[in-house]
Amino acid sequence: MSEFQMTHVALVGARMDSFAPLGFRNRSDLTMSRALPPAGPRPCQQQDRPALKAQLALELPIWVHNCICDRQFPARERLSMHLRKFEGELRDNRNNEVIATVLNCGFRNQQMNPLELPDSMPLRQRCNMLMHLGPWQEAYRELERQFTAILASEVNQLDLWLASSRTEIDRDVAI
Repeated sequence: MSEFQMTHVALVGARMDSFAPLGFRNRSDLTMSRALPPAGPRPCQQQDRPALKAQLALELPIWVHNCICDRQFPARERLSMHLRKFEGELRDNRNNEVIATVLNCGFRNQQMNPLELPDSMPLRQRCNMLMHLGPWQEAYRELERQFTAILASEVNQLDLWLASSRTEIDRDVAI
């Protein structure tokens, strides 16, 4: 996981609310664990394409965690290329106000989604975040687009992975 540590911090640690319904409160709880999304009303392959992509985008932190931590995750090699690009963007722009805030919050397992700033955020901080949002927004939207497209194209394998997965990751298949 060290190859994608910043990505895991930014998309899992700073999005822990996505994992709360699954019983995970912080990134440490996720160590050696798969995060299986709540079962939907129907299997993935029975959903129409736009609904499937919207669901996958909503659950992106869960899929990113599983891809990073589970060597048996469907289409992992194809997805890893996009994780590397996102990781590079985080490294190149780590001094950007938004990215630095996301990483800081992620290390502390505090919720921070710069694309959905909380109403309780002070106006000055909110404006500052909005002024520096560009690099994060571009990198995140590209990762989201690529990830959802690949996962949607591998929906049969994803359904098999979900049906056969246990929550714990065997040491021989973990990173």
